[in-house]
Amino acid sequence: MSLLFERVSYLRGLADGLELDKSTKEGKLLTEIVNVLEEMAYSIEDVEGNLEEMDEFVDAINEDLSDLEDEIYSDEEFDTFECPDCGTEIFISEDEFDEEMCADVKCPGCGSEFIVCDDDEDEDE
Repeated sequence: MSLLFERVSYLRGLADGLELDKSTKEGKLLTEIVNVLEEMAYSIEDVEGNLEEMDEFVDAINEDLSDLEDEIYSDEEFDTFECPDCGTEIFISEDEFDEEMCADVKCPGCGSEFIVCDDDEDEDE
């Protein structure tokens, strides 16, 4: 960001070096342009600072969520199924299947009720 401030300072130096008459229309315009550029540089610096802070916050949340997922789901295995009506991805714990490896499911997306059967279980045995 300091490069932007350096460039604005350079432009201010050029404008000052021209010894512009600030009472003329051109002098007022160039002076105001440099002032606006300087204000923009400060605003951009604030936005970049906020963005860095948000990035750090999001990274921390991501790590916390990952830890939480590991703790919650570490012992359970899930199978994924797609709702035939709306396509919502549904996770079903292996504990929810009956002896025939089927489970009654209610889609959280559309509320549709249906039965899913886990064909993968036959392959594992």
